[in-house]
Formats: sequence, C-alpha cells, structure tokens
Amino acid sequence: MNILTINILVALFCLVIGYLFGSIPTSVWVGKVFFHQDPRDYGSHNAGGTNAGRLWGKKVGLIIIILDMLKTIAPIYAMWAILTFVKFDYHGISEFAAQSIENTKPLMADVKTFYTDMNSNYAIQWPVYWIVAIGAMIGHCWPVFAQFKGGKAASMFMGTTVMCSWMLGFLPGFFYLGTLKWKKMVSLSAILQAIFVSLITWAWAILVQVKVIPGDWAWLPMYGPSLNPNWVYATVVTILGAVMVARHHQNIKRILAGEERKITWMK
Repeated sequence: MNILTINILVALFCLVIGYLFGSIPTSVWVGKVFFHQDPRDYGSHNAGGTNAGRLWGKKVGLIIIILDMLKTIAPIYAMWAILTFVKFDYHGISEFAAQSIENTKPLMADVKTFYTDMNSNYAIQWPVYWIVAIGAMIGHCWPVFAQFKGGKAASMFMGTTVMCSWMLGFLPGFFYLGTLKWKKMVSLSAILQAIFVSLITWAWAILVQVKVIPGDWAWLPMYGPSLNPNWVYATVVTILGAVMVARHHQNIKRILAGEERKITWMK
C-alpha cells in the first residue's frame, strides 16, 4: 500500500462519513414526530428548512436549517481532528507503506509546502477532510434514510461556508440579505450567494498560493488556525455551489418566467 492508495482510501472514508451524516433527514423526522407530516408531501415538496418554515413556522424552519448545517460541520471537524492528531506514517500501516514514505520524504515536504497545510507531516498531506462536505451534500440531497428524496443542498453549502469561516458568513451574509431585500426571492438570493462565495474562496486561495498573502496568514478567514482554506476548499465550495444551483433549476425557471414566490416579511 503506497501513499497514493492511503490518501484515496482516506478520501473515500471521508466521503462515506459525510454521506451518512448528510443522510439524516432532519425535517422529515421532525415533521413526523412533532407534526405528523412529511414536508415532502406539502408546499415545494422539499425536505429542507425553507419548506419546513412555510409549513410549521419560521422558528421551526430556522432550527431545521441549523441542524442541517451541523450535519456538515460536525463530521468535517471530526475528520480534521482525526487527520491532525492521529499519525498515519509509521504506525498502523504496512512496512511497505512506511518505506514508501521514507523514500518520498523530500517530495512530501514539497507537497506540504504547496498545500500550505501546516497541521500534519504524516502520510495524509492535504486537507482531505473537505471531502466530507461533498459526501454530506450528496446525503442531504439523496438521503439513504429517507428514500433518497432530500433537500436542495443550501444548508450543506452554508454549513461548509458560514460554520467554517467567519469571512464567508459575514460578507456573503450581507450580500444575501441585500439581494433578498432587493428582489424578495429566497432562491435567487441563495443562488447569487453561492456564486459570490465561490469567487471569494478562489480569490483567497489564489492570493495565498502566489504569496500575495503570506502562508502563515492563510487560516485568517477561518475560526482559528485549524481548517485550511486553500484551493481544495475552494474546489469543494464551488462543487457544492454548483450542485445547489442545479437543484434549484425549477426555481430558476420560475424566476425567468416571473413566477417565483416572493417573501412578504422583509420590508
């Protein structure tokens, strides 16, 4: 087993862990336990917090959105802790893998510098924990625990951005509220926010990579020097944003036709 195989297996493990967490159908379980309803049978027939809020009130909808966001952030931080504090070099892997690591130490040192991941000098040399977010998004949209009929990935996107980075909560938050106040459409605001956030993450990753921003400052948009907002994070955020936009295809059709529902509670 060489280093590449180890990294692929860890990435697959992160994907599965994320999928299982994402598959927890929060609104479906809350609806059946407390309201004896399945949100997929009413309104937009979506298992997300927005539809739940329309059915059972804004407070319930907000609680479900927060719980859905936790489905992403909890496993991300769990896998970050495991990959940061558990050694994957000479302990628990084969002698052949250990020899492979020994032979490629200079290369792995370069890889470590390239990814600006200063939390580990073990076999896992890149922030593979971000793969959890992709698994959680797949699980949320197509949950194994709810007949593969889930939400639209908005909560997974917010969990991976707002709960991981204060910058991606603060700036896009104002952008989202401004767009919502202007157009009064939740779906349009969410779609434009996804594009805006993706641009911010790529801008930061590129500025760090070309050393306009020092590598020691790479973690500044995050909640402390833990999760790494490099190009891997930007790629994952972009994938999540693209899936979220695709999942809103019906909303996009209604927006273009001038038929999308508008909110009335924001003046």
